[in-house]
Amino acid sequence: MKKLNINKKYLEICIYTLCVVLLSIILGKIVWNIAGIGQSINNILNFLKSLLAPFIFGFFIAYFMNSTVRYLESVVFRRIAFFHTRAKTKRLLAITLTYVIYFGCLTWVISFLIPQVFDNTASLINKLPRDLQYYLDVFYKYLGGDSTLARFLTALNITLPSSYDLSELMNRILQPIITGLSSLTNVMNTLLAGTMNAANTALNFILGLFIAFYMLSDKEYYQELSKRSLGLLFKKRVSEKIIRAAALSNLTIEKFIIGKAIDSLIISLMFFFITLIMKPPYALLITLIVGITNMIPYFGPIVGAVIATLIVLPAKPDMAPWVLLVIFVLQQFDGAYLGPKILGDSIGLPPMLVIFAILIGRAVGGPLGMFFGVPILAIIRNLTSETLNNQYRKRMAANGHEVTGQEDT
Repeated sequence: MKKLNINKKYLEICIYTLCVVLLSIILGKIVWNIAGIGQSINNILNFLKSLLAPFIFGFFIAYFMNSTVRYLESVVFRRIAFFHTRAKTKRLLAITLTYVIYFGCLTWVISFLIPQVFDNTASLINKLPRDLQYYLDVFYKYLGGDSTLARFLTALNITLPSSYDLSELMNRILQPIITGLSSLTNVMNTLLAGTMNAANTALNFILGLFIAFYMLSDKEYYQELSKRSLGLLFKKRVSEKIIRAAALSNLTIEKFIIGKAIDSLIISLMFFFITLIMKPPYALLITLIVGITNMIPYFGPIVGAVIATLIVLPAKPDMAPWVLLVIFVLQQFDGAYLGPKILGDSIGLPPMLVIFAILIGRAVGGPLGMFFGVPILAIIRNLTSETLNNQYRKRMAANGHEVTGQEDT
């Protein structure tokens, strides 16, 4: 039988041509059914999101509670001889006590704080037109055409208008705020009307609580499992860099976010106990404002002090300066003693970079971005600094120079 001669060059051309044709058909199908593919991908992502939601809840709950569990284990229970040979019992009791503390605080917030804050907010909304008129009267008194300032400027041949059309301007500025606050009840009703979504979220949260409990119980096992997984996926040097970056990021987040939350909580409680003596109007509302704004470095305390003072001023003008003075004293105490004691040098950023991070965060994510922008920039700065220091040490070692310590970039 005669052997069939095959030209390898033409065979290769045919195979390439066939591959091109098949790829063209597949690409045409993809382009033709792009909407269907997008919908399929979206369905898959939604399924994965619903499947992983309890684990995501559990991870963040465990991460947030981990510092409290660690403190109870290493500081509180360490002094009790009973737990010296019962590590598992110590861990379980620390987790249980942490749950009791956090859910006790959550119960107090839901049953007492939120209703009181809603009452304060509703009362403030009802008095808002009268408060606005108060500020307009103050403005006309000190900057109107018949004011002392106007007469002084007239002596210098500078004249002020006899009146200002501020009502329209203030109405335009405040109307969206009034409308939004007035519709808060409708928004809450709309949210509550989505019973299915609320039930799913509640179920995922409850499952997340159980998952978080087991994550905290066996956290060393999951840490070791993560390290081994990275070792299988990447080279040793790359996995070590990832672990080191994760450790630096975790340290920054724990020190700043959790530390800042504790710091703001202490300042809020101190201010609240002082308001019990002073009895200013809307005490719980301004306490909440002072605590939340204190989370934002530099600008936050100033904004909180201004808002709190403006809320108190129309109702009790003689008390507003005292409220401002108390907030100022508490912020000085926070900046000079409490903050450094709790946070330490958790950020390591100069003030200009902190302000830059706040401004960029505000532009990207609003109020939340203002808060999270600082630790994110701190993480980027720490990782970049460590990389540059490592490169510097390698280059100096290659040139025969001895490098001692870690250079600060």
